[in-house]
Amino acid sequence: MILLVNFIDVISNKWLIIGIEASAAIILMAAIFYTYKIRQMTKKTTDVWLLISFVVFTYLLVSLSNILKWYYNSETFHGISEYLRNIYSLVWIYIAYRFISLRKTEIGVK
Repeated sequence: MILLVNFIDVISNKWLIIGIEASAAIILMAAIFYTYKIRQMTKKTTDVWLLISFVVFTYLLVSLSNILKWYYNSETFHGISEYLRNIYSLVWIYIAYRFISLRKTEIGVK
């Protein structure tokens, strides 16, 4: 039972959560760079990678907002991250629609 309590204390440690969110932010910055490079290679054929770059950037902002929420223990940053998550979801829905539209046009051409 004592081991379980210590494990819960480690998981709920605010600095661990901030570290995980900071790691996610660093990985998302690298992802933005790579999606931009892919977009440069495919910009004549599609603009989907530009949208994917925007989604990755939006989630980077969500991650940064979560870091600030845990550091300052503020509900303002929680609200901001919720709005950004909604934007993230809506843009992913549009990206899925674009992929479906591209697939339909490929089927129609053949």
